Amino acid sequence: MSTENIRKVAIIGAGLMGHGIAQVFAQAGYQVSMQSRREKSVQQAFERIEANLQTLVESGLVEEAPSQILARIEGTTNMNEAAENADFVVEAVPEVLSVKKEVFKNLDKICPEHTILASNTSGLSITEIASATNRPEKVVGTHFWNPPHLVQAVEIVRGLKTSDNTVKITQELLVKVGKKPVIISKDIFGQVGIRILYAMLREAISLLEKDVASVEDIDVVVREALGTRLSVMGLFEMADLSGLD
Repeated sequence: MSTENIRKVAIIGAGLMGHGIAQVFAQAGYQVSMQSRREKSVQQAFERIEANLQTLVESGLVEEAPSQILARIEGTTNMNEAAENADFVVEAVPEVLSVKKEVFKNLDKICPEHTILASNTSGLSITEIASATNRPEKVVGTHFWNPPHLVQAVEIVRGLKTSDNTVKITQELLVKVGKKPVIISKDIFGQVGIRILYAMLREAISLLEKDVASVEDIDVVVREALGTRLSVMGLFEMADLSGLD
């Protein structure tokens, strides 16, 4: 399978992350099937997407009418219905390993053989999730950051058996929908972004415990100093600017 063969994308889970991921693919022109266990959750997801799109239109960031984008999304409470003809699936259910493994076990039975199964996990093992399937070479991590319809970076995470072709197709697909994918070559807890974030949080807590600064002032430094610089320059770029030679 190649990226050109991907026609339908299924999103399993329509909550905090799932609805935004569905929006990303629908905005890019894909037919999307969005599944959640409860009808109320599906309806709330559509309401969130519509509100997001309206804001983007009012800001001049999206030209297409929200109604046209929403028309490309089908909502359902039935996983079989959502995934049976999907070419690419993104799982966005709660961050519980047993729950995710059960979802992948079911998806493996439902989906065609060519379908790539992606998990939006922010830290769980892709290798372990893939072990619930008979296609570990087609299982990959796609960690979207919240809110997924605005944040460009997506971490593509390899499991031990994830194939090069699966990574390649996933990377190309994410570029097509306007994202900036990065490849995480080792299946480690927290991937890259979460580990860096937690390192900063540990230091912030240490500074607070030592009475160096208040919670509010530490947050001001992170938001108004580091945040401003980090939005345009990475850590190594900042180090290079300071002088590495």
